[in-house]
Amino acid sequence: MKAVQMRMQGVTKRGVAEKLGIHDVGRLKVWVRQYKINGAERLQDRRGGGKKPVERDGYHQ
Repeated sequence: MKAVQMRMQGVTKRGVAEKLGIHDVGRLKVWVRQYKINGAERLQDRRGGGKKPVERDGYHQ
């Protein structure tokens, strides 16, 4: 969200990336587009969230 806010305030993609340590500068464009279309909710980090371990033969892996 911080990166999107900086871009919306006119900071360049490169400037945001350097300030926040983002290696994929092109990703900022995607985040800004998602924010404009769907708001802040779309920017939530959903990696690994909500997944439950698969149970096999009575054991969790």
